[in-house]
Amino acid sequence: MIDKQRRPTFAGATDLVAHAKAAARHLEDLCAACTNGDKAAARAALQAISELELARAMLRTGLE
Repeated sequence: MIDKQRRPTFAGATDLVAHAKAAARHLEDLCAACTNGDKAAARAALQAISELELARAMLRTGLE
């Protein structure tokens, strides 16, 4: 059992969740843009990739 006094914390978890949710929204926009054949909207929604990369980097840093 993990002692709650000594349990490691991940201070950036809130930021990580925020970036992951933003990425999910951008991916939904990307799917809709692709379905509608809107290339300009699809390009704009590609911001999801940068949000996912940022979330991944934050997770890696938080776990190390």
